[in-house]
Amino acid sequence: MGILKKIAAVIVILVLANIGFIWYGQASFEATVKTLAKSFVDNNTTPNPTVPAIENIKRHIEKSGLREHPYKSIAVQLEGEYRSGPSSKWAKMHSLALLRPSADMMWAVKLDTNPIVTFNALETYHAGRSSMQMLLFGIIPTGEVSGEEFARSELARLLAYSVYNPALLELPSIEYRAVDGSRTEATIHDGNISATVTFVTSADGEIVEVTSSDRVRPLKKGGFMRTAWRMRIGSYGEFDGLRLAKDVVEAWIVDGNAVEYSRSRLDSAKRL
Repeated sequence: MGILKKIAAVIVILVLANIGFIWYGQASFEATVKTLAKSFVDNNTTPNPTVPAIENIKRHIEKSGLREHPYKSIAVQLEGEYRSGPSSKWAKMHSLALLRPSADMMWAVKLDTNPIVTFNALETYHAGRSSMQMLLFGIIPTGEVSGEEFARSELARLLAYSVYNPALLELPSIEYRAVDGSRTEATIHDGNISATVTFVTSADGEIVEVTSSDRVRPLKKGGFMRTAWRMRIGSYGEFDGLRLAKDVVEAWIVDGNAVEYSRSRLDSAKRL
Protein backbone atom coordinates (compact mmCIF):
# COMPACT_ATOMS: atom_id res chain seq x y z
CA MET A 1 0.00 0.00 0.00
CA GLY A 2 2.93 2.35 0.79
CA ILE A 3 4.29 2.01 -2.75
CA LEU A 4 0.85 2.58 -4.27
CA LYS A 5 0.39 5.73 -2.20
CA LYS A 6 3.78 7.03 -3.35
CA ILE A 7 2.93 6.31 -6.99
CA ALA A 8 -0.43 8.06 -6.58
CA ALA A 9 1.26 11.06 -4.96
CA VAL A 10 3.79 11.30 -7.82
CA ILE A 11 0.97 11.13 -10.38
CA VAL A 12 -0.93 13.94 -8.60
CA ILE A 13 2.22 16.10 -8.50
CA LEU A 14 2.88 15.50 -12.21
CA VAL A 15 -0.72 16.34 -13.13
CA LEU A 16 -0.69 19.54 -11.06
CA ALA A 17 2.70 20.54 -12.49
CA ASN A 18 1.45 19.91 -16.00
CA ILE A 19 -1.66 22.04 -15.42
CA GLY A 20 0.51 24.83 -14.04
CA PHE A 21 2.86 24.48 -16.99
CA ILE A 22 -0.02 24.76 -19.44
CA TRP A 23 -1.39 27.81 -17.64
CA TYR A 24 2.01 29.52 -17.63
CA GLY A 25 2.55 28.67 -21.30
CA GLN A 26 -0.77 30.17 -22.38
CA ALA A 27 -0.25 33.24 -20.19
CA SER A 28 3.18 33.75 -21.73
CA PHE A 29 1.84 33.36 -25.27
CA GLU A 30 -1.03 35.79 -24.67
CA ALA A 31 1.36 38.33 -23.12
CA THR A 32 3.60 38.08 -26.18
CA VAL A 33 0.65 38.60 -28.51
CA LYS A 34 -0.52 41.67 -26.54
CA THR A 35 2.98 43.19 -26.63
CA LEU A 36 3.26 42.65 -30.38
CA ALA A 37 -0.26 44.00 -30.86
CA LYS A 38 0.63 47.27 -29.13
CA SER A 39 3.68 47.71 -31.35
CA PHE A 40 1.62 46.75 -34.40
CA VAL A 41 -0.91 49.52 -33.73
CA ASP A 42 1.49 52.18 -32.43
CA ASN A 43 3.84 51.93 -35.41
CA ASN A 44 1.06 52.13 -37.97
CA THR A 45 1.53 54.27 -41.08
CA THR A 46 -1.53 54.05 -43.30
CA PRO A 47 -1.03 54.73 -47.04
CA ASN A 48 -3.37 57.06 -48.89
CA PRO A 49 -6.26 54.91 -50.20
CA THR A 50 -7.11 54.56 -53.87
CA VAL A 51 -10.70 53.72 -54.77
CA PRO A 52 -10.68 50.63 -57.05
CA ALA A 53 -12.05 51.17 -60.56
CA ILE A 54 -13.52 47.65 -60.65
CA GLU A 55 -17.27 47.86 -59.98
CA ASN A 56 -17.53 44.58 -58.04
CA ILE A 57 -14.88 45.64 -55.53
CA LYS A 58 -16.35 49.14 -55.20
CA ARG A 59 -19.77 47.66 -54.38
CA HIS A 60 -18.27 45.36 -51.76
CA ILE A 61 -16.49 48.29 -50.08
CA GLU A 62 -19.68 50.37 -50.12
CA LYS A 63 -21.64 47.55 -48.45
CA SER A 64 -18.92 47.06 -45.83
CA GLY A 65 -19.66 50.32 -43.98
CA LEU A 66 -16.06 51.47 -44.35
CA ARG A 67 -17.05 55.00 -45.42
CA GLU A 68 -18.99 55.59 -42.19
CA HIS A 69 -16.57 53.66 -39.95
CA PRO A 70 -12.93 54.13 -41.07
CA TYR A 71 -10.03 52.66 -39.10
CA LYS A 72 -6.23 52.45 -39.01
CA SER A 73 -6.10 48.88 -37.67
CA ILE A 74 -8.62 46.20 -36.90
CA ALA A 75 -8.45 43.29 -34.45
CA VAL A 76 -10.59 40.22 -35.13
CA GLN A 77 -11.17 37.12 -33.03
CA LEU A 78 -12.42 33.86 -34.49
CA GLU A 79 -13.51 30.51 -33.10
CA GLY A 80 -13.53 27.33 -35.12
CA GLU A 81 -11.86 24.05 -36.02
CA TYR A 82 -8.64 23.04 -37.77
CA ARG A 83 -7.14 19.80 -39.02
CA SER A 84 -3.74 19.08 -40.56
CA GLY A 85 -5.01 16.55 -43.11
CA PRO A 86 -8.14 14.82 -44.44
CA SER A 87 -7.67 11.86 -42.09
CA SER A 88 -6.80 13.98 -39.04
CA LYS A 89 -9.22 14.83 -36.26
CA TRP A 90 -10.60 18.34 -36.04
CA ALA A 91 -9.05 20.39 -33.22
CA LYS A 92 -10.69 23.34 -31.53
CA MET A 93 -9.18 26.59 -32.83
CA HIS A 94 -9.09 30.10 -31.42
CA SER A 95 -7.52 32.86 -33.55
CA LEU A 96 -6.65 36.51 -33.12
CA ALA A 97 -5.67 38.58 -36.16
CA LEU A 98 -4.38 42.14 -36.30
CA LEU A 99 -4.84 43.70 -39.73
CA ARG A 100 -4.50 47.14 -41.29
CA PRO A 101 -4.85 48.81 -44.72
CA SER A 102 -1.29 47.86 -45.70
CA ALA A 103 0.69 44.72 -46.42
CA ASP A 104 1.02 43.80 -42.73
CA MET A 105 -0.53 41.03 -40.70
CA MET A 106 -0.16 39.34 -37.34
CA TRP A 107 -2.04 36.10 -36.80
CA ALA A 108 -2.04 34.17 -33.50
CA VAL A 109 -3.62 30.72 -33.31
CA LYS A 110 -4.29 28.36 -30.43
CA LEU A 111 -5.18 24.73 -31.16
CA ASP A 112 -6.64 22.46 -28.47
CA THR A 113 -5.94 18.94 -29.67
CA ASN A 114 -7.20 17.47 -26.36
CA PRO A 115 -8.05 18.75 -22.84
CA ILE A 116 -4.34 18.94 -21.89
CA VAL A 117 -2.17 19.51 -24.98
CA THR A 118 -2.29 22.85 -26.78
CA PHE A 119 -0.32 24.14 -29.76
CA ASN A 120 0.18 27.76 -30.68
CA ALA A 121 1.32 29.45 -33.86
CA LEU A 122 2.32 33.06 -34.33
CA GLU A 123 2.44 34.28 -37.94
CA THR A 124 3.64 37.69 -39.08
CA TYR A 125 3.97 39.39 -42.45
CA HIS A 126 5.75 42.71 -42.98
CA ALA A 127 7.88 44.32 -45.73
CA GLY A 128 8.00 41.24 -47.93
CA ARG A 129 8.99 38.90 -45.10
CA SER A 130 6.92 36.38 -43.24
CA SER A 131 7.51 33.86 -40.49
CA MET A 132 5.50 31.35 -38.50
CA GLN A 133 6.63 30.19 -35.08
CA MET A 134 5.07 27.06 -33.61
CA LEU A 135 5.00 26.53 -29.84
CA LEU A 136 3.85 23.70 -27.59
CA PHE A 137 1.90 25.06 -24.59
CA GLY A 138 2.76 28.55 -25.86
CA ILE A 139 6.40 28.45 -24.69
CA ILE A 140 8.23 25.43 -26.17
CA PRO A 141 9.40 26.12 -29.77
CA THR A 142 8.65 23.19 -32.06
CA GLY A 143 9.45 24.77 -35.43
CA GLU A 144 9.68 27.91 -37.52
CA VAL A 145 8.84 28.59 -41.16
CA SER A 146 10.05 31.45 -43.34
CA GLY A 147 11.38 32.10 -46.85
CA GLU A 148 10.18 33.82 -50.02
CA GLU A 149 7.70 31.10 -51.06
CA PHE A 150 6.06 31.17 -47.65
CA ALA A 151 6.01 34.99 -47.70
CA ARG A 152 4.19 34.96 -51.06
CA SER A 153 1.66 32.51 -49.65
CA GLU A 154 1.03 34.73 -46.63
CA LEU A 155 0.73 37.81 -48.85
CA ALA A 156 -2.02 36.01 -50.80
CA ARG A 157 -3.68 35.07 -47.53
CA LEU A 158 -3.44 38.65 -46.29
CA LEU A 159 -5.20 39.87 -49.44
CA ALA A 160 -7.89 37.19 -49.17
CA TYR A 161 -8.53 38.17 -45.54
CA SER A 162 -9.66 41.60 -46.74
CA VAL A 163 -13.11 40.09 -46.10
CA TYR A 164 -12.23 40.94 -42.46
CA ASN A 165 -10.34 44.08 -43.46
CA PRO A 166 -12.18 45.98 -46.24
CA ALA A 167 -9.87 49.02 -46.07
CA LEU A 168 -7.09 46.86 -47.52
CA LEU A 169 -8.98 46.69 -50.83
CA GLU A 170 -8.11 50.37 -51.39
CA LEU A 171 -4.37 49.80 -51.05
CA PRO A 172 -2.63 51.53 -54.02
CA SER A 173 -0.32 48.54 -54.62
CA ILE A 174 -3.24 46.27 -55.60
CA GLU A 175 -4.02 45.85 -59.30
CA TYR A 176 -7.48 44.65 -60.32
CA ARG A 177 -8.62 42.93 -63.50
CA ALA A 178 -12.19 41.93 -64.31
CA VAL A 179 -12.36 38.27 -65.34
CA ASP A 180 -16.11 38.19 -65.92
CA GLY A 181 -19.28 39.58 -64.34
CA SER A 182 -18.66 37.97 -60.95
CA ARG A 183 -14.91 37.31 -60.79
CA THR A 184 -12.16 39.87 -60.19
CA GLU A 185 -8.46 39.06 -60.21
CA ALA A 186 -6.44 41.06 -57.68
CA THR A 187 -2.63 41.19 -57.53
CA ILE A 188 -0.89 42.79 -54.57
CA HIS A 189 2.72 43.97 -54.86
CA ASP A 190 5.07 44.36 -51.91
CA GLY A 191 8.66 45.05 -52.85
CA ASN A 192 9.94 42.11 -54.92
CA ILE A 193 7.00 39.87 -53.96
CA SER A 194 3.59 39.72 -55.62
CA ALA A 195 0.61 37.46 -54.97
CA THR A 196 -2.69 37.01 -56.78
CA VAL A 197 -6.16 36.01 -55.63
CA THR A 198 -9.49 35.90 -57.43
CA PHE A 199 -12.55 37.36 -55.71
CA VAL A 200 -15.98 36.00 -56.58
CA THR A 201 -18.84 38.38 -55.76
CA SER A 202 -22.55 37.68 -55.41
CA ALA A 203 -25.34 39.48 -57.28
CA ASP A 204 -25.70 41.94 -54.38
CA GLY A 205 -22.00 42.81 -54.36
CA GLU A 206 -20.52 40.76 -51.50
CA ILE A 207 -17.40 38.64 -51.81
CA VAL A 208 -18.52 35.03 -51.37
CA GLU A 209 -15.41 33.13 -52.48
CA VAL A 210 -11.67 33.72 -52.83
CA THR A 211 -9.23 31.46 -54.68
CA SER A 212 -5.49 31.54 -55.21
CA SER A 213 -2.66 29.51 -56.73
CA ASP A 214 -0.01 31.30 -54.66
CA ARG A 215 -0.69 29.53 -51.34
CA VAL A 216 1.50 26.73 -49.97
CA ARG A 217 0.21 23.89 -47.79
CA PRO A 218 2.18 21.95 -45.16
CA LEU A 219 3.16 18.37 -45.98
CA LYS A 220 3.09 15.45 -43.53
CA LYS A 221 6.79 14.72 -43.98
CA GLY A 222 7.70 18.37 -43.54
CA GLY A 223 8.07 21.25 -45.94
CA PHE A 224 5.47 22.97 -48.07
CA MET A 225 3.95 22.56 -51.54
CA ARG A 226 2.27 25.20 -53.67
CA THR A 227 -1.38 24.13 -53.88
CA ALA A 228 -4.57 25.68 -55.22
CA TRP A 229 -6.55 27.17 -52.35
CA ARG A 230 -10.16 28.23 -51.81
CA MET A 231 -12.01 30.17 -49.16
CA ARG A 232 -15.82 30.36 -49.06
CA ILE A 233 -17.82 32.86 -47.05
CA GLY A 234 -21.11 31.46 -45.83
CA SER A 235 -22.49 34.61 -44.23
CA TYR A 236 -21.72 38.19 -43.16
CA GLY A 237 -22.44 40.02 -39.92
CA GLU A 238 -22.22 43.48 -38.36
CA PHE A 239 -19.15 44.08 -36.19
CA ASP A 240 -18.22 47.49 -34.75
CA GLY A 241 -20.06 49.22 -37.58
CA LEU A 242 -18.56 47.08 -40.35
CA ARG A 243 -20.11 44.29 -42.39
CA LEU A 244 -17.51 41.50 -42.27
CA ALA A 245 -17.30 37.84 -43.21
CA LYS A 246 -18.80 35.75 -40.41
CA ASP A 247 -18.69 32.07 -41.41
CA VAL A 248 -15.66 31.00 -43.44
CA VAL A 249 -14.40 27.63 -44.70
CA GLU A 250 -10.92 27.21 -46.17
CA ALA A 251 -9.80 24.27 -48.30
CA TRP A 252 -6.90 22.99 -50.38
CA ILE A 253 -7.77 21.75 -53.85
CA VAL A 254 -5.92 18.45 -54.22
CA ASP A 255 -6.39 16.38 -57.39
CA GLY A 256 -9.54 18.35 -58.14
CA ASN A 257 -11.05 17.69 -54.70
CA ALA A 258 -11.63 20.29 -52.00
CA VAL A 259 -9.97 19.22 -48.73
CA GLU A 260 -11.36 21.42 -45.96
CA TYR A 261 -8.86 22.21 -43.22
CA SER A 262 -10.26 25.27 -41.45
CA ARG A 263 -13.76 26.27 -40.38
CA SER A 264 -14.04 29.56 -38.53
CA ARG A 265 -16.68 31.92 -37.24
CA LEU A 266 -15.97 35.58 -36.51
CA ASP A 267 -16.60 36.17 -32.82
CA SER A 268 -15.70 39.87 -32.56
CA ALA A 269 -13.98 42.72 -34.39
CA LYS A 270 -12.70 46.00 -33.03
CA ARG A 271 -11.60 49.04 -35.02
CA LEU A 272 -8.42 50.54 -33.56
